[in-house]
Formats: sequence, C-alpha cells, structure tokens
Amino acid sequence: MKKKSVNLITAVGVLVVLSGAYVGVKAYVAKQEAADTESAEEENPEIISIASADVKSIKFVIDKKEVTFEKDGDSWVKSDETGFPVDQDKIDTLVSSLNSIKAERTLENVEDASEYELDQPDNTITVTTEDGETTVIQLGMENDSTSQEYIDLNKDSSTVYVVSNSTFSSFEGTLYDFAKSGVFPTVDSSTVSKISVDGKDSSYVVEKDENNFWNITGDGETEKADSAKATSLASTLSSVAYASYVNYNCAEDELSQYGLDKPYAEITVDYQEKVEKESSDDENEAENGDEEVSEASGDENQADENADSETDGSESLDEDADSETNGSESSDEDVDVADTEDSEAVENENTDETADDNVEAEDTDVTESDDEAGVETTDTESAESSEDSEPETEMVDRELVIQVGDQSSDGGRYVRVNDSNEIYTISEDSLDTFLGKTNADFWDLTVSYLSANNLDTLDVNYGGEDYIVNVSRETSEDENVETSNNETEDEDTTDSTSSDVADGNDVEGNAADDNTSSGDLTGEDTENTDDSSSTASTTSSTSVTLSYTLNGKNLDSTTFTTFYNKLINMTAQKRLTDEFKSNTDPEMTVKFTDIDGNEMEVEYYSYDTNYYAAVINKKVYLVNKMTVKELFQAFESVTGEKEENEKAETTDPETNASTDNAETETTEASEDAEE
Repeated sequence: MKKKSVNLITAVGVLVVLSGAYVGVKAYVAKQEAADTESAEEENPEIISIASADVKSIKFVIDKKEVTFEKDGDSWVKSDETGFPVDQDKIDTLVSSLNSIKAERTLENVEDASEYELDQPDNTITVTTEDGETTVIQLGMENDSTSQEYIDLNKDSSTVYVVSNSTFSSFEGTLYDFAKSGVFPTVDSSTVSKISVDGKDSSYVVEKDENNFWNITGDGETEKADSAKATSLASTLSSVAYASYVNYNCAEDELSQYGLDKPYAEITVDYQEKVEKESSDDENEAENGDEEVSEASGDENQADENADSETDGSESLDEDADSETNGSESSDEDVDVADTEDSEAVENENTDETADDNVEAEDTDVTESDDEAGVETTDTESAESSEDSEPETEMVDRELVIQVGDQSSDGGRYVRVNDSNEIYTISEDSLDTFLGKTNADFWDLTVSYLSANNLDTLDVNYGGEDYIVNVSRETSEDENVETSNNETEDEDTTDSTSSDVADGNDVEGNAADDNTSSGDLTGEDTENTDDSSSTASTTSSTSVTLSYTLNGKNLDSTTFTTFYNKLINMTAQKRLTDEFKSNTDPEMTVKFTDIDGNEMEVEYYSYDTNYYAAVINKKVYLVNKMTVKELFQAFESVTGEKEENEKAETTDPETNASTDNAETETTEASEDAEE
C-alpha cells in the first residue's frame, strides 16, 4: 500500500514538471515569434505610405514621355488633354499601389548609382498630395534572377531600396492602356438581314429574301446560299471585340497612317435593334384627355352607385327589421360616419340578398353585386396596371459599317466603326471570317430540292427508258372524338401520323401542317378542360393524302418516297467553276414539275472514279459516286427492275439447268479421276 502511494506521488510530480515545461516552451515560442516579427519589420521597413485620398496628381513616363494625371473634382483627367478618355479604375489602381510599399532590402552608402541604373532610371514617378508634398520614385535595374527591382526616393541615390519587381508593374504600358475604350456594337445575329463585304481581294453580298432564305450575290449573279454558312457568318458578329485602343480622336488627315483613307475592306451589316418606343406629345395629350374623361365617368358612376345604394338601402330597411334597428342606431352617430356605415351595411345586405336570389342560377356570369364592385375597382386596377406595365418597345433598322485598314503591330488590323473618330484594332482571326471569301464559299450544295407536297409530276429517263410519276392528292376531314376526360382517340391520331410518313411528305411540309393541327387541338383541349361537363365532344382536322402512279399504274408510296428522299436530299461535295462537257449521254435525267407548273431538270453524268456530275441550270455539282449509285438502285426498286433482275438470277431455268449440268459434269470428272 505504501509503495502504491509513493508511485502515485511520483507520477503527480512528473505531471507537474511536464506541465511547467509545456508552459515554458509555449511562452518561449510566442516570444520568439514576436521577436521574428519585429525583426522582419525592421528588415522590411515601410518606405512609402501615401493615402489615395490625399493624392492630387501623379506623373510618370509613358511611351518615353512624361504624362500627368490630376484630380478634377472626383475624376482623373490628363492635365494637358482634358478630353482624353481616362480609365478611372486604372488610375485608382496606380494610386492605391502607393498606400504601403515595403523594402525587402536596404542598401546604404551607395557611391555609384549607375550600378543599379539609377543614373538613367527606367521610369520616374512623381506623386503630389493635396498639401503640396511631393514624393519622387526612380525605378532602376531589374534583377531577373531574384525578381526584384532597385529604386531610390526623392533622387537620393545614396540609399537604394530593393522591392519586388511587380510593385510598380501597373505603371507599365502605352498611353491607351490608361484610356477607357469603347466596346464593339452589340448585334443580335437573329436580326441580321444583310452582310456586304467590299474588299480589294473579293466582294460579295449575303442577304435574306422575302421568304427569309439566304441568298449569295457575287460576280453579278445571285443564287441560293448555304443556310448554315450564312447563319454562321452572321453569328460571328456577336463574338467580335476590339483588341486594342489606338486613337480616341483621329482627324481625317491622320487616317492614312492606319490605312483607313483607302480601306483594305469595308463590311456593312444591316440588322435590327429593340428600343423603347417613344410616344409623341399628341399621344400623351390624348391619353391625358382619356384619363380626364375616365375620371369624370368614374365620378358619375360613383354618384349613380351611391343613389342605387340609398334606394336599395331603403328597400332593405323596409324588409328587414334588423336593418331598421341598425339604421336607427347609426343615425345617432356623426352624420358623415353614419352615411359611410349605412352605405357599407346596405352594400353588404344587397350582396347577401343577391347571393340568396341567385342560388339556383349557377351559370350566371356576373351578379349585381359583382357589377357594383367592378365599377369601384376598375379604375384602381387600370392605374396599377399602367404603373406596373413595362414600356413599349419596337424594332428599328440599324446599319453597322466596319472599315478595315492596315495590319497592326498586335497581329490585327486597324478599324473604325460607323465613321467614328475612334480607331481600334481587331484580330485577324475575327476578320478572316468575313475577308478573303468569295460567293463560291457560300454556295448551297443541295442539287435539287422540291417538297413532295408541291410535286405534280416527275419525269425520269433511266437506262434509255422514260418513266412518268404522277402525284394525286385527296383531302379529307378527320373527326377526333374526345371523351369526357378530354382525351382524343389514339386510333385517329395514329392513322393520321402514319399516313403522313407513308406518303413521304417532306419534313418541312409536315412540320407546318402538324403545327397548325396541333395548335387547333391544343386550343380545343384547353376549352374542354375548363368545362366541367362530362359530355363527349368532337373536333375535325383536314389532312391531305398523297398517292402516286408510275406510267399510269399505282405505285407503292413507301418505295417511291425512299427514292424521292434520296433525290431531293442529294448534296454535292463541291461545284465546278469550269465549263463541263461530256461525250456520253446522262445516265439519269430527272425533270420536276411543281403544282404551279414550274420545271426543274437535273442530269447525272459519270465524271471520274470518285464523282458523278449533276448538271442543273448550267451549274455542275460533283457528288460522291456511291451516293448516286444508291439513288439508281432506289429507282430500280420503283420500276421493279431490281426485283426482276434478282428473280431472273435465281429462277432462270436455263441458268439453273446449265448450272446443274456443270455441277454434274464436275462430279463425274471427279469420280473418274478417283477411279
């Protein structure tokens, strides 16, 4: 027992000693950290401390010239050119960098300032405060290995300070790095209707027609443009931005130094912009006049309403004893208050009576009390609605003109927009989207497209034979029975959809028809949903069914549409600009005639091992040879030649007989050889 007590006391003693040691070590560490901090502060003393609010002007070297920015009220201006568009945030950043600058090292008793290039400083910064005190900072050599820079203060080169080379980096740049530049105009590409490029190398015009389709005009010819390429060109406008600011006020006689006196190219864009609609004074007066009439009318309605309320009130007092009691009690009170309370009471009673009288008339749209309430709330709701409504907007036509000049040192080209005096640069990557192009770059490579909905006849010459496909149309009205839960019978919808697909109507045609039909059905479904009646209703829709005949005989719709879709979706890989001549007849000639009697003919010639030449209106399209072969095979299915050839190959008696004889002779020869 005694031994255990001794051990316990020893353990407690050791614990006390350890606790004391921990406290001592902790105190030592804290003291050491404080000493290190104090030493660091002594080693890195603050050498510049200028409050931003105290700075009146700041001068430093830009483009080998001294430039001074000074405070004019709350704004910075360039002292010798007050019209210069100073970037306020940029100068504020310069000034705030002088709030606290510490030296990483201090070199004292320096005898030769040239060792640190302070005899010819790279830049000299002069800061003047509101009280007239001036601080001069000379920037000398940079030490790339240590990322440090040597400076002196107030031209005292006997003491040189070493600071981080990023300390004064915000003072570097050209004059226009300290200017507030504009931004390239915002263009909504969806509103672009025309892009014209007039350049020294090439010129073209991409423009939408009255049907909103893109056309390309170049070398005096206009034709359909590739929609994707034209849309991509317009979309590029939304990403164009200025690269650098060059001149904020360029005079006409200075344009030549940027190559803008005779531009390398000029890009003109027609588009629309949404703006707030401005109302004329006459409209405002008319609106004010209407408001006065409305107020007068409102007063008359209010007077009539009060008269009606008094009449109704008297009737209610005669009929309801409680109302008479209430009326007598209220008559003892102040006259104005009594009138108000009587009016409210009468209106409440009239509302109750109206509700009781109309219990059986559930379908009545508006009760008498509703009319009275509507008179009181209409003016208020109209006023609130006019206050909360957004301003009216309208689309106005705009024109963007970009003049492109010489190449600039930053890898772009000088530009000015809409005859502005401001000169900028834009990267060549952005401009190359527009420049150096020809009309051939925007050609539509679709060979021959005509919707099946607009096709009347198709004349085909293939393999020396003539074929005529006639299109018939049958219009019918389909009644869709809707049940009490407003669901259209699935069978009718399925039949209509499958009929469109089987008839081979092209995607665009079906889209238009389906949207119209869908809209009608949607509207009727909505009305039926609102109506709680369980009575079934019917809706009707018009559908057009296409059928085809080949040389007067009925033609399978699916077989024909397979061929026709390949025909109208034929896309070339490129177009020939040289004259095309062939010594052979075309392998296939197709003539389209639409429902208006317009004709279009395309001829397919074998061109080389890779392409077929599709010739239409003297335009020559080079189409992948395998794609055209597939077209020919699809047409053979239409005429039945493909099936007949396959059947002949498998069922020809002479062929089978000769094959059997050959097999027999081979078998006999083998047996003889074995013997």
